[in-house]
Amino acid sequence: MVELDPFAGLGKALARLRERAGFSTQTQASETLKIDKGQLSRWENESPRPTLENLGRVLAGYGATVSDLAVAMGGGSALQPVADPGPSDEDLLTSLAEAIRRVEGRQVETESRVEQLEKDLSRTTG
Repeated sequence: MVELDPFAGLGKALARLRERAGFSTQTQASETLKIDKGQLSRWENESPRPTLENLGRVLAGYGATVSDLAVAMGGGSALQPVADPGPSDEDLLTSLAEAIRRVEGRQVETESRVEQLEKDLSRTTG
């Protein structure tokens, strides 16, 4: 008895999703997703297939869902253009780090001013 491979067509589906996400080349996608271009190429050629973790990374990077992947694997043309996915996780982390640095800088300034006021106060009262 021949078993059907439920993941047959995964590579072509990933290529469809990449193009739908606006990446016309694997190079563009690999740079944005921070995934080795050769690895992305191998996944699209199904040799080897991505791990579930890496598949999740790719889908997230493409702004796609598992349902989108299922449609793409079925060869359906029901794929719609991806809406603006918003800022990337990297952009969000960078913004958060900058905000923390600003708050820490203000805290240092405030502590310095309080120290100076305490010194001035001790001179005037002492």
